[in-house]
Amino acid sequence: MNLIEVKTFLSVIKENGITAAAKSLNVTQPAVTKRLENLKNYFGISELFKRNSGNFSVSDEAKILLPYAKNLVALAETAKNEIGDQISGKKGKVFIGSGSSWTLSNLPSALSKTLESFPNLSIDVNVDSPDTLLKKLTDNEIDILFARRPENLEHFDYINLRTDKFIILASSKHPLRGKNINLNDLSNYKWCIATTASQTKSLFDNWFSSRNLKKPEISLSTNSLRMGLNSLKNSSSLLFTTLKATETISDKSIEILDIKDFDIYRDTGVITRKGYNSSFFQTLLENIT
Repeated sequence: MNLIEVKTFLSVIKENGITAAAKSLNVTQPAVTKRLENLKNYFGISELFKRNSGNFSVSDEAKILLPYAKNLVALAETAKNEIGDQISGKKGKVFIGSGSSWTLSNLPSALSKTLESFPNLSIDVNVDSPDTLLKKLTDNEIDILFARRPENLEHFDYINLRTDKFIILASSKHPLRGKNINLNDLSNYKWCIATTASQTKSLFDNWFSSRNLKKPEISLSTNSLRMGLNSLKNSSSLLFTTLKATETISDKSIEILDIKDFDIYRDTGVITRKGYNSSFFQTLLENIT
């Protein structure tokens, strides 16, 4: 038995005969008869329909089957619609991963605006390091990831949304504040890196190596920008982070050091598994760009 056979049974009843049902279903009359025969054999029914003096009617056995057949078709349609809503992004739950810089910039407002168009959808946002979140994306634990561009795109689709500039933050009382800073001076202080991502640490290390500068000591790596900022207060440490991540910060005790030739940039955007798409995803992209 299959759903087509059940639908054919209901169509014969609706059209009051096999010939009319075949025309409605756009199949041959023998095809309809074959489907009904399969249905009879499955349920062990001797006959589904009766004809008395030209009158077409449902057999007593088929009358028992009729409400179940209607419910089966209705349930199948409901399942189809719910699956369609899930695929299209109209209903269900979407799991999103995000680096801290995105949660501190325009991702929250973009999500709020997008959810206005998807009232039956719920969102779960996981904030963690890009390395951890990329593994979760691979393992199907999240659907969409906002983070820096992966080194390997073999299993992912990536859309670049912006290029982040890295900056150096320090206490407003830092010894380097207001001075004409020599790049060699940067190696003489302890550093905090506002990420635990290996790729960002590599950017940091490679920049110093490419200029034949002594690699500075990293005293703190954290995914919490707030913790990184707090570590600068009453200390001579320097903080390596992105300009975008600091847009919402108004702490006057922290300042950006103006350093010529400190030119570190990173592409960042949205990452999904190959082929992933939904109307929710497309709307979110429109609202975040």
